[in-house]
Amino acid sequence: MNGFLNILKPPGMTSHDVVAYIRKLFPRIKIGHGGTLDPGAAGVLPILLGRTTRLASFLQEFPKIYRAELYLGISTDTGDSFGNITSRSLPPSLGREEIEGFFSAFIGEVEQVPPMFSAVKSRGKKLYEYARRGQEVERPSRMVIIYTLSIICFFPPEKILFTVKCSSGTYVRSLCEQLGDAIGCGGHMSFLLRTDNGAFHLGASHTLEELAELARAGKAGDVLLPPDYPFRDGRQIVLDNEEFKLLRSGRQLSLTRFSKREGNFPEPVDGKLLAVYTTKGDFAALARWMATEKDSFVLKPEKIWQQ
Repeated sequence: MNGFLNILKPPGMTSHDVVAYIRKLFPRIKIGHGGTLDPGAAGVLPILLGRTTRLASFLQEFPKIYRAELYLGISTDTGDSFGNITSRSLPPSLGREEIEGFFSAFIGEVEQVPPMFSAVKSRGKKLYEYARRGQEVERPSRMVIIYTLSIICFFPPEKILFTVKCSSGTYVRSLCEQLGDAIGCGGHMSFLLRTDNGAFHLGASHTLEELAELARAGKAGDVLLPPDYPFRDGRQIVLDNEEFKLLRSGRQLSLTRFSKREGNFPEPVDGKLLAVYTTKGDFAALARWMATEKDSFVLKPEKIWQQ
């Protein structure tokens, strides 16, 4: 049983709790997840089964979309509503247009420091392990990308419901804190729902109860997505037998090999991940375009699926 499940994680469970639940349904199958969600958050959680767990790291390259609520004037030690209040401040009297101005300043590259209550590791331990003991450790900042950030509803003076499309590794809790600090009164994230994780969308997700019912009926395969599912967004290339043998052996394929190829051919972009298929249409591998010093490209193997 190899493939993906698009699961709707409920609030109150960790991502690991969801994996543990599904392991009980399929006890002889290796299972993992493709992107941690906070315990209090809900939304799309890709689940990987069998050999598909080998592809987990590649899911981190896809953007995420969240719907969140920023509560102005109250800051907490966790950045969300589950933490202890650390400060209170009266939100300023601002209109929606003024609030939108603050939001627009965060579109693009944004520097973030991972929150102490997170699974990021420092000196071999997760940050939340230090935080639960009342310890704070130094964390290096990281650059994340905010692709879009827009207000859905503003409930003056303190509640702002918004949607954000961001790169993997973005902490929406931290973004809410940053927005609150920019507005001048602090703030925290009071609600979070992940609506999209790459090719996995909320409207096509399944609850754990639905999955359990299908598993009992022997119909879990009805909602199992194929191993190439997350990579079917036009970033595909077909290799003939000789080309795939070279790729499978670890060889890089020069762009010049494909210069006379007719039909739809993916434009090479440095670092771009491609799903590789055989001439029979079978998913065979993941590969990546890499720029060369000679102003050209090579196709570099990343993960061989078909042996």
